[in-house]
Amino acid sequence: MKGLFRLKTAKDLLGKLRHDLQRLTSDPVNEYAAFDFFVTARHMPEWLYPGDSKKQALLFQQHILLQVCRHIADGSKHFEATASYHTSVKDTSLEGAAFQPGVFQPTAFQVGHLIVTLDGPAATHFGATIEVTTLAMKIFTFWETHPDLH
Repeated sequence: MKGLFRLKTAKDLLGKLRHDLQRLTSDPVNEYAAFDFFVTARHMPEWLYPGDSKKQALLFQQHILLQVCRHIADGSKHFEATASYHTSVKDTSLEGAAFQPGVFQPTAFQVGHLIVTLDGPAATHFGATIEVTTLAMKIFTFWETHPDLH
């Protein structure tokens, strides 16, 4: 099996990533959309360079943004990110909610923001905390402009 249904190439996966970003930006406290976005983005190197683990690893080594993405994705997939290279993220949280998420439209009432608390070089580069939608847009832009996807 190569890919999944009509998702066959890295460009196809980029389309899924765009869809997940749209879901997340339209509902910024949607943990399901955040999960889907970060897991998809984390696996872009595998789709872009199938079978070339050296190129995949090099992308993560060279880009703090991808290290953060991988830490979030692996932590969400496996409940806890325990690999020694996961040093970018301290925690994730919902902050600033005056109303319970899911009960009201996120655009009509203050239902908060999904926040990532960063650590190490990621915190130095992006700041101590970053809103998930801001981080997701940075990650999407990275992949959308990646030269090997054009």
